[in-house]
Amino acid sequence: MSTKSRVLESLLCAGDQFCSGGKLAAQCGVSRTAIWKAIEQLKAEGCEIEAVTNRGYRFRVMPDLYSEGYLRRLLEATGKSWNVRHYEEVGSTNQVAKELAANGAPSGTIVIADSQSGGRGRSGKQFHSPKGGLYVSYVLRRDMPMDQMMAVTACAAAAVHDALASFGVRTLIKWVNDLYIGDRKLCGILSEGSFSAELSSMEYLVIGIGINLHPDPDLPEALHPIVTDAETETGVCINRCALVARLTQSLDTYLDGIGEHTFLPVYTVHSYTIGKMVRVRVDGEERIGRAVGIASDAGLIVRLDDNTNRTIRTGTAEIVRSGIL
Repeated sequence: MSTKSRVLESLLCAGDQFCSGGKLAAQCGVSRTAIWKAIEQLKAEGCEIEAVTNRGYRFRVMPDLYSEGYLRRLLEATGKSWNVRHYEEVGSTNQVAKELAANGAPSGTIVIADSQSGGRGRSGKQFHSPKGGLYVSYVLRRDMPMDQMMAVTACAAAAVHDALASFGVRTLIKWVNDLYIGDRKLCGILSEGSFSAELSSMEYLVIGIGINLHPDPDLPEALHPIVTDAETETGVCINRCALVARLTQSLDTYLDGIGEHTFLPVYTVHSYTIGKMVRVRVDGEERIGRAVGIASDAGLIVRLDDNTNRTIRTGTAEIVRSGIL
């Protein structure tokens, strides 16, 4: 690990506390001059670092820089073992995670990328994935039946909601796999699995999550009315490592309680969809109705125009904008 990386890890772990140059030099096994050079490198990368004589250094603003050591320390607090793979860019974190899983990667493998060149959502739709977002996929091996797949996505959505809320970012969950701020998309989730037909259970599960954290200066014009990011909406700058740690712990907790539907209160109370008119497919036919609730398996309960309720478990629920309550 480079001196710059070690200094970054130490300052991130220190939070709002000062770290003296002498202490940093001892921790890194280098001279104080080398520490000063590392500090200057971090400043050149945009870090705001306060330096006070006889006290040392600290971040004025927590930067969103990836630090393997910092993330490892944060994940240790979950009490479980996590195997993190970090990449500057991949086609898709889900694709990397599936390849790792197929080659025997253990449960608890986490794939993180700074950007994706081929991110995708449900039905193969493209997911714009520039630098400035969190793109993470989890490899999990859990004993659960195939019919819990929708609930897995709901668990992930509830976990993202809780993790972001801990940083002051309030979101709503659009059935089945998106999170919104206002009427614009902030996060997309894609759950995929490899199934054993003989055992009717999952061999492994991959949960991919993409969250827009910071503004994208190159955002295509067509996406401006559709997507947003946490910093633009709230002014909050979230460190990805800190968010991954919160998200990982919350996701693990919700998946542990999937059989008891512990995700349901958050998924329902913070729903973007309930109360709105939606267009869905019922028995192969397109119908319009009002979303009135979430079933225990995360299906969407829709009251159709004939006043009957149907639970939608496949496809999408397109919001009919003129029918919002």
